[in-house]
Amino acid sequence: MLAVILCGQAVGILNNNIADTKVDLGTSEIYSEEDLQAAADVILKEIGGWNSVKEVYTVTYCGDEISGRNLDYCNILSDTDYSQCVVFESSFKSAGSSQSEGFNPNSQYEDWQWFLVRTADGEWELLTWGY
Repeated sequence: MLAVILCGQAVGILNNNIADTKVDLGTSEIYSEEDLQAAADVILKEIGGWNSVKEVYTVTYCGDEISGRNLDYCNILSDTDYSQCVVFESSFKSAGSSQSEGFNPNSQYEDWQWFLVRTADGEWELLTWGY
């Protein structure tokens, strides 16, 4: 099942940098569309608050295989024993004044990864992001 959703309103955030973001939840044999949308909403809430990002173009689920391969990696990064991991990629354009915040001004970033984890009965938690 392919789900492409325009977000911003779905997350309840009025930040213009995510107003036209396309979210592609792809297909999953492990996670429901609601599970993946909840994870994407965590990402949108985070990046929506970054003044260093002018516009977020896409947020895309990387698939069950990539997510599954990264569960051990995520558990190494934390003292918590997580049972689930999802990996997303995004593309965005940095703001003109973003140099001091680690991004090159007015630059497009592709394949920026987001690693989210949760315990069996928990909510999605953003563990780490970047290249």
